[in-house]
Amino acid sequence: MHILDVEAASERISRHPALGRWLRDAAFDAVEGLRDGAAAAQAQAHGRMERDLKEQFPALAEAVRAATGGCGRPALQWRPLQPRYSRVYLTFEGDHEPDVFCALRQPALSAVRHALQAVAEALPKGAPFAGRPNTATGLFEYDGRCLGVRYREHASEDGGSGAASLRRGVVLLPREGDPTDEHPEGEAARGVVAYFAPQERERWYER
Repeated sequence: MHILDVEAASERISRHPALGRWLRDAAFDAVEGLRDGAAAAQAQAHGRMERDLKEQFPALAEAVRAATGGCGRPALQWRPLQPRYSRVYLTFEGDHEPDVFCALRQPALSAVRHALQAVAEALPKGAPFAGRPNTATGLFEYDGRCLGVRYREHASEDGGSGAASLRRGVVLLPREGDPTDEHPEGEAARGVVAYFAPQERERWYER
C-alpha cells in the first residue's frame, strides 16, 4: 500500500529545479503576452502553458499516472497577478480534492482500515462547530478504479449532560454513482472493500 500526502507531493513537484525554472519563465512570459486582462485571453494563455507543460515534462505526467493508477495528473495553477506564486500540483478525476491518496495493493479490510486512518489524521485539529463538521478527503485506488472517501467529524452533545463530544462518519464518493449515506466510522472499511471487490468481499473481510 502506498499513501501520499497530496499537498506535500504537489510542493515537491513545484520545487523540482528544471520544472521550477520552466514555470517561472512561462508564468512571466504569459503575463507579458497578455494584451488585456480579459478572462478569455487568460484562459487561452493558461491552456497554452498546460500544453507546454505536457510537452516539456512527459515523464512527470507518466510518473503521476503510474503512481495513481490513472486517477491523477499534474495540473497548472497560473496566477497572472502574482506569477511568481504559480505552481504545478496534483489533480484528480471528478470533483475530488483529496488530502490523502492511497494506492491499495489488495482490498483487504486491514489495509483499508489503515488507509482510512491516514485520512482521519488529515482532519483539522480544532474542534468542529455545531452544524459545521471538520472534513478530510481521501482517494483510494485499486486495479485502476478510484473511490473518494470523505471523513466528517461532528460536534454533538453527550446525552443530557450538555458536554461536547465528537462523532465521526465516512461518506463514500464513487466516480460512477451518487455519494453514499454517511457510514459510522467503524463500518466504513467494509463499504470500501465491497466497492472494490463486490464478488469477493467476504474473503477480503477476513484479511
